[in-house]
Amino acid sequence: MTATAKLDGRTKLLTCVFLTLFMFSFHYYWQYLVIIMLFAILLLVGFNAQERGQLFRHWKLITFLPAINLFANLFFVNGRVIWSWGWLHLTNLDLQIFIRIALLLMFALALTIKTTPQELALSVGKIFNSLSFRRYHGAGVPLVIIIMVAFIDEFQATFVTVKQAYRLRASTAVEVKGWQRILDYAFLLQPIILISMKKADQVADALTAKGYHHNSSLFDYQSIKYHWLDWLVYSALVALVVVNVLLVRIF
Repeated sequence: MTATAKLDGRTKLLTCVFLTLFMFSFHYYWQYLVIIMLFAILLLVGFNAQERGQLFRHWKLITFLPAINLFANLFFVNGRVIWSWGWLHLTNLDLQIFIRIALLLMFALALTIKTTPQELALSVGKIFNSLSFRRYHGAGVPLVIIIMVAFIDEFQATFVTVKQAYRLRASTAVEVKGWQRILDYAFLLQPIILISMKKADQVADALTAKGYHHNSSLFDYQSIKYHWLDWLVYSALVALVVVNVLLVRIF
């Protein structure tokens, strides 16, 4: 068991949110480099080889979404221009946004790899419980998160199944190209939506049968406690902010 597996779910979630928001205060590239180095150390120490493989299998997502945003920003002048060609302008802010989105995606993926849906749901429920001064004891918020994550997994599995069936059916037909191919894939949404709605009804019936509802008190939030490792992480985040402020003032 790695050190990150022993952390409280709230610590993982709040660390991910903190680092994401913290990046918006950056003005220099060395600040991003420090975060990247810390994240690389975390991957080596807190993730095993299989978990690192899970993360890097999403390299297309990690690079494609920031690249789309970067391409769209080329048509606008957002601050100091680094490179330009005709109507296209690459600015310092564009590059920083590209790095932020890529890191945000990596943080989010790392969180989902190291945190189960149940753990994440209970963490959010505990945060609600703490913010409401322990007046919130419901199960609505955790259940919504558990259902959403489970539904996403079911949707992905259903999409793969329907896509394979489509390919099998069209294997003997003449291969289509262009807009016809796009339309064919659009038609795949019909069975996917119908199957997903059916599975959503099945999940709702199962939850009702087991006594899960909005006002049910099925989770013992008081039993969720921080450990010394969690406080060590929070201390490291505070130290990171202090060091960052000092370095920015010096340089």
